[in-house]
Amino acid sequence: MNCGDLKLGQVLRCERCGFELEVVKECGDVTCASEACCTGDVTCCGEPMKLKQ
Repeated sequence: MNCGDLKLGQVLRCERCGFELEVVKECGDVTCASEACCTGDVTCCGEPMKLKQ
């Protein structure tokens, strides 16, 4: 899951250490400063973070 796919209020969680990130401002193609921001997975502990259920 990359930042361009995340929506306001969603929470990403690292399954390995439990670290969580909440989206407080959506990214999106128009607001990204660079294409690198919206490509690739958001990672923690060397693994992609997943949406918290």
